[in-house]
Amino acid sequence: MSESTYSIALAKTSRAKCKTCKEPIQKGELKVFVEAPLREGANFAMSASYHVSCFKIPRKLASAGVDVEQFVGDYLMDNDGELLLDRREEVLDMLREAASKTKAKTKKAKSSENGSSSTDLMERLKEAASVDDDGGKAPPKKKAKTNSKSKEEQEFKAMISIYRKYQKGYTVAKLKDILRWNQQLLTGTKSFVLFKVIDGELHGRLSICPLCQGDLKLMEGDYDKIYCSGRYDEDIGRRIPCSYTVPRLGNAETIRARPFYLEEPSEEEKEAMKQFREDAREGGGGGTKPGDNPVAQELLEKAEALDGKLDFTTNPGRKHAVGEFVALVKGKVDLPENRNAKMEVGKLVMANCNGKSPKEIMQIIFDKFGFADVKQEKAAAKEAAAEAACANPKNAALILAFEECSKYYFAESNRNAALSYKKAIATLTELEEAVTEDNALSFSKGKTKLPGIGKATAEKMREFCQTGTFAKLEEKREAHK
Repeated sequence: MSESTYSIALAKTSRAKCKTCKEPIQKGELKVFVEAPLREGANFAMSASYHVSCFKIPRKLASAGVDVEQFVGDYLMDNDGELLLDRREEVLDMLREAASKTKAKTKKAKSSENGSSSTDLMERLKEAASVDDDGGKAPPKKKAKTNSKSKEEQEFKAMISIYRKYQKGYTVAKLKDILRWNQQLLTGTKSFVLFKVIDGELHGRLSICPLCQGDLKLMEGDYDKIYCSGRYDEDIGRRIPCSYTVPRLGNAETIRARPFYLEEPSEEEKEAMKQFREDAREGGGGGTKPGDNPVAQELLEKAEALDGKLDFTTNPGRKHAVGEFVALVKGKVDLPENRNAKMEVGKLVMANCNGKSPKEIMQIIFDKFGFADVKQEKAAAKEAAAEAACANPKNAALILAFEECSKYYFAESNRNAALSYKKAIATLTELEEAVTEDNALSFSKGKTKLPGIGKATAEKMREFCQTGTFAKLEEKREAHK
């Protein structure tokens, strides 16, 4: 029926662009590779790559009644041999997302034919802006409704004001330039690109996920939430999925960054944006810079005072020097608890004692271990972000424990086990009821069973409610020290 072949694969580079949205497919990201049959007289076959969430089932197959499940089962090849085994549900969800975009456009077209007022946010903005453009003399057949009061109504009015600025004279290319200047994703139709620019000008550019440090994004057709689709982990060579979702008008301090540039930023401003993201990913917040961290400034001053007083030429002298550094940083630098602190600091001191001053050695120790107070602040921020994302904030600590355990399994390339925790996290994030010692097991059976929660998972939930941890997590922590 269809002579082309379809396969699922992980992108090996970031060079290929999606044929639908024209944006690069990032290294490690799932893609659908389509290859047409070799034509007579041709030297090579035509091929194309797609983001899975952009790929729509070909018309010939769809018209023959082939749905997403049948397409994956009968037509989509897995050249790696394990992708569809490990990530089948993820692939199905993304293909359904692509299919839903088609249905949404069809529904919108039918709505327009019937002369009905659209419920799509950008259509409502267009209708509302046209009232003023016509001087109030030729309003639409039905006045656009904001369906909201207070904060939502104020948001809509603010969006109208910015919409008018961009609706004329701004091409898609110009709007994408604004997103590019702010290091935001460029994908989507002109309407969606415009929405992202309006959102950014009002609330700031999207930052990174506070749970997994992946890139946050808006989804076309959903104007209420911000999502994280995970991140690519260079250490394990895999993309780690993430279920973090937060209201678009939620806590700006957690998910936003300013300024949002409307003109191309300078090289210094570009570097500042890049540094901000790196600091956020590392949880350092610039804390290793003396001017930003009073603890760093204090320790660098004390290290500088050691200049000329340390002897690295003899064993006793080196031992004394290491002792001096350990005494200075103890309780202030985040030294590993599971290893001998003196030995860890000693390795850095010995590796850098020739040609570097005590002050420079101290900076190397900062860069290696970070600061104890920054670690605590990062943990607190992560917990606050989890609470904001949960239907019931009391489940945040449990979700973070599952997230940590999932990370260890991904590091071990045990994707099935890791994804079982991810599925539980997605369910627990939406659960309005607090998980307790008494009800934990009920979520794995009977009428109260929840998707992604099996007997073993429920037992870990109950154990966490009893002790604040669970045996498997402690086992993995010990193994990954």
